[in-house]
Amino acid sequence: MSAKPIIRIAALTGGQNTPSTRFRVRQHIEPLREQGLEVTEYIPRWGESCGLPSPFKMVSRLPGVVGCRQADLVWLSRDLVQGYATFERMVKRPRILDVDDAIWLSRPFGRWAQPWIAKGMDAVIAGNDYLAEYYSRFCRTIFVVPTAIDTRRFVPRPSQADSAESAESFVIGWTGLSSNYRYLEMIEPALKHFLDDHAEARLMLISNRPWRSSLIPAERICWHPWTPKQEAALLSEMTVGLMPLPDTAWTRGKCSFKMLQYMAAGLPVVVSPVGMNRQILEKGPVGLAATTRDEWYQALDTLCRNRSLRRTMGQTGRKIAEQFYSVEVISRRLAEIFRFIASSADTTD
Repeated sequence: MSAKPIIRIAALTGGQNTPSTRFRVRQHIEPLREQGLEVTEYIPRWGESCGLPSPFKMVSRLPGVVGCRQADLVWLSRDLVQGYATFERMVKRPRILDVDDAIWLSRPFGRWAQPWIAKGMDAVIAGNDYLAEYYSRFCRTIFVVPTAIDTRRFVPRPSQADSAESAESFVIGWTGLSSNYRYLEMIEPALKHFLDDHAEARLMLISNRPWRSSLIPAERICWHPWTPKQEAALLSEMTVGLMPLPDTAWTRGKCSFKMLQYMAAGLPVVVSPVGMNRQILEKGPVGLAATTRDEWYQALDTLCRNRSLRRTMGQTGRKIAEQFYSVEVISRRLAEIFRFIASSADTTD
């Protein structure tokens, strides 16, 4: 039986360390290669995180636009320059837009740029149903593909698996960019109340900068600088993972990756039931939903007092992460999509 022909994919990503690049593209490159799909990544010299004006970022995209001419299909990770329509329609077809945020809300011109970009795509891969609904207005071929979690890297620590964790420590964990500390500030009064009532508890943050809380004493907060190498190990030191969010057009576009990280690490979660968070909660008892100050306090108090419940929720969350959101599962889904798009292009040539 002859092997399937190799499909060459050019991936135009947003930068070396941007989350969308790391988790929606780069971690799939090797699994896709094993399935006969060769991905070449084109990383711009000046990514979105740099402070250069947009014209410089636009110029740094040109090598990728030119280089992808040799590919069988092109995989665009979000827009080429955030908030602008640039070279997306100059990219070789078939071209696929991959979106994991409500980037049509990006300034300055996202509301106008995204419909124009989407209309020029052969397909859109959306990270959740909310994003898919938006892009379906402009592109006929839509696939919903969640952001994958590496369940081989994010694993429960042995003490969580055998319930032998210390009864004297309760670590409330949060991971993310410091720009999202505003979400922690939403529940700051509830956290202070809980920490005041539970001397054994502490708040652990993994981020690029410390958080200077206006209510919580600094000695009750343990901050670790985020690094790709330490991320998984630090996560396993937590007892419960938090994901507070307001219910807005932007947050409904989030793909719950923080929640999935906690679940893969065997942690119970306390999350705002917003967008995809609610859908994951409906898959099984992986944690507790909280909206009001009292609900956040009660959720943390319940988990602090009930080690058995923490263990059960953590185990369920781990199973759901493996079954629906692992790199292996999502890579197979992406391979199916890419083969379908490539074969559809062949038949229309």
